[in-house]
Amino acid sequence: MMKVLIADDEVIIRDGISNVIPWKELGFTLLEPVASAEEVIKQLDKECPDILITDIRMKGMSGLELVSYIAKSPHQIESILLTGYDDFEYTQEAIRQNVCDYLLKTSSPKEIIAAVERAKKRLERAKEYDQLKESEVERSVVDQLKTVLRKNLKTFNQEHLIASIPVLKEGPYQLLLIDEATNAHDIQLNEEIWNSYINGKWFSYQNHTLVLLKRDKYLKDDYLIQIASRKIKEIYGKPIIMSSAVSSLNELANLYKQVVSFIPYQWILTDNRMLTENDIIGRKGIPFTENMTDHKNDLIDCVKASDEQKLKQWTNQFVDWLIDHPESTPESIQFYVQHLYMESIRFIHQYGQKESMDNYDSIPPFHRWFQQPKEALFSLLSVISKNFTDCYQKRSNYVEDSIIYMQSHLGEPLSLKEVAEKIPVHPNYLSVVIRRKTGKSYVELLTDLRIKKAADYLLHTSINVKEVTKLVGYNDSKYFTKIFKKHYKMTPTQYREQHLQNK
Repeated sequence: MMKVLIADDEVIIRDGISNVIPWKELGFTLLEPVASAEEVIKQLDKECPDILITDIRMKGMSGLELVSYIAKSPHQIESILLTGYDDFEYTQEAIRQNVCDYLLKTSSPKEIIAAVERAKKRLERAKEYDQLKESEVERSVVDQLKTVLRKNLKTFNQEHLIASIPVLKEGPYQLLLIDEATNAHDIQLNEEIWNSYINGKWFSYQNHTLVLLKRDKYLKDDYLIQIASRKIKEIYGKPIIMSSAVSSLNELANLYKQVVSFIPYQWILTDNRMLTENDIIGRKGIPFTENMTDHKNDLIDCVKASDEQKLKQWTNQFVDWLIDHPESTPESIQFYVQHLYMESIRFIHQYGQKESMDNYDSIPPFHRWFQQPKEALFSLLSVISKNFTDCYQKRSNYVEDSIIYMQSHLGEPLSLKEVAEKIPVHPNYLSVVIRRKTGKSYVELLTDLRIKKAADYLLHTSINVKEVTKLVGYNDSKYFTKIFKKHYKMTPTQYREQHLQNK
């Protein structure tokens, strides 16, 4: 006889349910009622109840918390929640906790009995299912499937498999993979959910959960797979990876290779509830040249800035770009990131750091680092940024680097602060070292560079003076002419004409 335990902190409710229902006549053993969830927990191992009727609100641990606790324990108990509150939110949470029934305390004895009977039937089905799973036949079927995959068998004797699972007698078949290990008990429960929609044989292999699926002859059962996959996604929080459909079970080993190769796409196509060949096969990969120069320059700017927050923000945006790219594949992402990573290390070497590249961690395989891509990549790039800061502050020639940057941006407004940020160094210190090395102020140095660049344009191009003015960062051609004349004792036009005469 199944055992029933009642838990409610109101004596009148405990006594009422205990006495108003003829438990023994209905084939149940009523255990001594208790007043709290804590007392229920103490009774679990001692009395081993089958059905729990508990108040949803009690002092201390609530009924919902108690159901959650039991769900994580090895006990197989069906729970019925009682409440005096006709509250939709409680109902929703009760459903999520997988309780058998939810009843108001005002429910009639007939309604309570019906709920207990439903719980009994559910337990009986589960126990029958458990017995089937524990049978030698069940174990041998799973062992055979694992052997086919482990040995990569191209053909195998299917008589035993089909005799045990007659629905597999004819194809087509598909293999599904969920990238998570599952214990035997959960596999049983999930297979039961799945098979209420579409037939599939569940088993665990190599830290994955696999489903050998029997499809409709004309593949008209897609809608059933959609419904079943939605429920399974809620359980695992991961997509179901689907192989192509085949007509022979001898293709099982090949199907396994296929779904395993699709695993990395779950971190790219993150919104997919199912991953199929159609989602993957048309992708060409991120072109190596696409945005590589911009990404390299932006990354080097972040490294030079020695700003951890700036580097983290760039890393997050970069990873989002990789994932969102319509052609991205695991291989192309790995190659793109690896090249960018090596380029950033080479950049460090240009600034005097002689350490071997072997001193840096290599980019791990895609399936390892892309589970948490932003964190993993930021960790690697942070080491480069720190090394750059350490070696650059010791060895870099700030003035030469400033001149290189200024020469590349003469046509733009160039403040001392902007140049200092690009080096990077404090503006006040940069101003001091510029004067110390050149004998000029920052403004005087910038003016010299602009006028010398203007002279180059006048000598070697046919660009008119007005255009030259803009190219070297001046808006007023009259002012430019004044500054030019101060340097060369003649106007830009005279300078060009003199040069032409001397040729």
